[in-house]
Amino acid sequence: IDAAMQDEADEMAEALDKGRSPNTGWKVAAIAATFALAALIFTWWATNSLDQPPVVTTSTPPAAIATLGDDRGCIWESDFNARANNRLSPGLLELKSGVAVIEFDGGARLALQGPAALELIDPKSARLQHGEASVRCEEGLYSFSLLTPTSVVVDIGTEFGVSVEEDGASEIHVLDGEVEVTEVAGGDNQHNRLLSEGNTLRLSPDGTGTELNASDRNWVRDYTTQADRAAKATPSRVIAYDWFPKDQKQKRAYGQGNGWRTIWWRSTPRNPKHPFYFSGSDPFVPRHGESRLAMLVGGGVEVRRSLAELIDPMKPQTIFLSFSLYRVSPARMDKAGKLSEAIVMLRSTSDPTSLLGFALNGRDHLVAIERGRSERSERKINGERPQLVIAKIEFDPHRGNKVSMIAYDQASAIPSEEPRQWDLVTPRQLAEQTAPIDRVALQVRKSAFKFGEINLGNSWEAVVHPEAAGP
Repeated sequence: IDAAMQDEADEMAEALDKGRSPNTGWKVAAIAATFALAALIFTWWATNSLDQPPVVTTSTPPAAIATLGDDRGCIWESDFNARANNRLSPGLLELKSGVAVIEFDGGARLALQGPAALELIDPKSARLQHGEASVRCEEGLYSFSLLTPTSVVVDIGTEFGVSVEEDGASEIHVLDGEVEVTEVAGGDNQHNRLLSEGNTLRLSPDGTGTELNASDRNWVRDYTTQADRAAKATPSRVIAYDWFPKDQKQKRAYGQGNGWRTIWWRSTPRNPKHPFYFSGSDPFVPRHGESRLAMLVGGGVEVRRSLAELIDPMKPQTIFLSFSLYRVSPARMDKAGKLSEAIVMLRSTSDPTSLLGFALNGRDHLVAIERGRSERSERKINGERPQLVIAKIEFDPHRGNKVSMIAYDQASAIPSEEPRQWDLVTPRQLAEQTAPIDRVALQVRKSAFKFGEINLGNSWEAVVHPEAAGP
């Protein structure tokens, strides 16, 4: 800039000596442009000088997709140091020895037996690079896929074991139910197979498959977690149980049982002097084929009762709920071909919009319901006979809540122990229930239902045999 100004001054002096006016307009513009360029250079230098703090680019870590449910003598490669109940993100797990039980958020449980390498992909899939793994995916869950170098094994509600050797050869054995195997090696010539319980498929490194009738491998089939064992070690306890009168002489006894703060009442009474509204002349009627009584709830009605003890859904815990029900008109369909449906709900006084519901829908399927979301069982139940429905709610504020449901024809024996397989098991996604639960509500749509005992507890035993469990 100094040189340009000096040149301009010399030209002006020369012009004046020759007696003519200097034409400096373009030169002044050039100098202004030079100053502007200098300002831009200075600004860039000031912004990027060593005195400025460095710009740090951050990235959001991948979301966790699974939980290490149990650590049975695990020794991991490198500096990986996971412990039971640690959350796991997508990536490679290399296990030197021991057994790691991994619970995927999609619902499947996988037992990895070291030495092995497993890549976590998403809540519903993983890739076994080498080693042995067994998978259990309860019926009612979305399928889980386990990939190997030569195949994709799709669990359709069952249990299977997979081993992958160092040379890429693999073995798939069905321990329970059925699996679908897609052989992906050998170019575009993919081959799909359906394997049943007891069948084994041996795949060579080039993808050639041979079906066998047995497997001599010792598959790990214990998928219990530390949380499971802690829950089982907790003394069985009844939170609340309700029973209804044994005969018509007790028909006004709306508040029997233990663990309740109020009697049953209709949420929006039509008659303030009588808070109940049922189909029929009385809320209590004989059960189907029995002398004992049941509570009759009519279509379009919701009745509620408050618990004496709050249930905190933000506390990791397992709650069981059982209830019996029967359609008054089991064959009466509407114009769309649907039957009446009933919902038993856990509700909150502090947040009336929240609910966690368990239903027998108009197509005879069990349904787990949350505000704006639901999961339906694949298996239909017989809605023409009285049913005992049991729901298991696993509250977990970090992974989401999981609901399992099963129904029994009350003409058959109810097992004394929790079943291994349920009619409906939801993925861990029902997580909107955050307000303390203090109410149980019964709701009927169309026609009417008879309801029997309603029990809540912390174990299967507490809700199936509340008289034998502790208070």
